[in-house]
Amino acid sequence: MQNFPVIIEDIAIRQDSEGRFCLNDLHKAGGGQNRHKPSLWLVNRQTQELIQALVEENADAGIPASEQNQPVRTYKGGSGIQGTYVAKELVYSYAMWISPKFHLKVIRTFDMAITQAIQATRLRSEVEALPWEQQRQGSKETRNSFTATLKEHEVSGYGIASCSNGIYRALFGASASQLKEQRGLTKKASLRDAMNSEELAFTTVTEVVARQRIEVNNDRGNSPCYQTCKRAGQDVRGLLVKELE
Repeated sequence: MQNFPVIIEDIAIRQDSEGRFCLNDLHKAGGGQNRHKPSLWLVNRQTQELIQALVEENADAGIPASEQNQPVRTYKGGSGIQGTYVAKELVYSYAMWISPKFHLKVIRTFDMAITQAIQATRLRSEVEALPWEQQRQGSKETRNSFTATLKEHEVSGYGIASCSNGIYRALFGASASQLKEQRGLTKKASLRDAMNSEELAFTTVTEVVARQRIEVNNDRGNSPCYQTCKRAGQDVRGLLVKELE
């Protein structure tokens, strides 16, 4: 299952091709203090014992040792990949070493990314399985909940349209007005009435994901909510397009 990108304190935690997470990014997200450098954590006894336990677990499962399945790997070259990458179990251990508060934030962020990825894939399938008229009605109800959440989180004026456009641009590469123009619709026409099944599914899923993230993050105001909506659109498109391929 492909997961949404993990973002903590507005810092995207990079992953390598084997799914390990970048400790250097986590260090920044955790405050970036020198006393919390990954190199210091890696050499302590408990960390070494945990790494050895993961290595032994692979061996017990009959998995041959290789660079690809090691719990820790450091990259010294390559565009955008430099740093030390570790298995998820070590991510949690490192976060706890920094502080219980950061540990809790990491757990909740990872759990939400996994849960939303599963939910998004399932919801797309459920929406696309319905007749178009039911899809449209469901999309309308989702839109109403999404708009209500924006208002509760102090989005006002053009902010609601801006949040919607953040989603549309991420999903379809154009704003609502541009999409209407492309499809020969009037300014007051409902864009969703001209969407196909897949487009309705993508839009519905993204509004659900954006609403949940705004509530969990307690985003407030036009700009923070816009950024969350935009990122939700990018993540949903990245996840669902991969699922469709």
